[in-house]
Amino acid sequence: MNKLKLTGMALALGVSSLSANAVLITDWDYLNDAGFGTDYVSEAGDATGINASGATLDDFDTLFGGELPKTLAWGQPYKEVNPNELQSSLIVDDAKTGSVTTSVVNGVGALAFSEGTGLTHENWGVTGDTLVSATLFDGLFLGPTSPVVLPPTAGPTLQFEIQFEETYNHPTGGVCEYGDTLDGAVGINEAGCADLFTIVLDDSVSFTQEGDAIFLSNSFTIPVDGLDDYEYTLTTRLLGLTFVENVDCPEGKTCIGFLTEEDDTNTLEAAFAISAREVTEPGTLAIFGLGLLGLAGLRRRA
Repeated sequence: MNKLKLTGMALALGVSSLSANAVLITDWDYLNDAGFGTDYVSEAGDATGINASGATLDDFDTLFGGELPKTLAWGQPYKEVNPNELQSSLIVDDAKTGSVTTSVVNGVGALAFSEGTGLTHENWGVTGDTLVSATLFDGLFLGPTSPVVLPPTAGPTLQFEIQFEETYNHPTGGVCEYGDTLDGAVGINEAGCADLFTIVLDDSVSFTQEGDAIFLSNSFTIPVDGLDDYEYTLTTRLLGLTFVENVDCPEGKTCIGFLTEEDDTNTLEAAFAISAREVTEPGTLAIFGLGLLGLAGLRRRA
């Protein structure tokens, strides 16, 4: 299991008041936000044609290097197939805040998920300069609330790459590259050939698949005597888009492919859960970080 190195969990805490026995954190508060970096590029080779809007929370300025946009929109609407004249876009959900419990301990229990920051692809018929690449930064503050209270601590800023392929809506011969194969076939290609997101995972994040759900995970410990006897795993569940295997992937990387339907709003929902296991030796100092999706390296076909 992968771990992320601790950068700032050693807080002013009355450590002497803690029991020498192992202490399990059962409840947590969280704040999660994500936004696009300023390095987005269109087919013009620069930011031409890309409209950025929205802003991440001020709480994340130190993690993100300032405010980041939460929406990238592009393209000139092709009215014949896009009568409402909508731009295509990538939209990051508003920041999420709430609480989460440690729902699985030493393999006993079932994961209880809380809402995280997801992603929407507005997929409409457009022409002109379209998005080719971008970067999305994802940040998390996570603070124990029971049986001890610690101030929220910033985890590392995660970056994930994505390759995005805008397929021909109606290719010659009617054969689509992905999904149901045939243009117009009932299913993912019914409104035209589906586009492909390929998420290139950060090295710190593990990946598994169960049915139509994708699970990303990383682990951490709390570097306080008595609290470091448990290792915690943060598991992020992604749902809402059709998963595909055997996608192009940079050498040495792990990739996840998702299809998005034409002429529709496609949402990749994110939720996360926390589990724990008692360890015989205190874990290496580690830091929390939310293994959510993030974006970079989008590729579009004319």
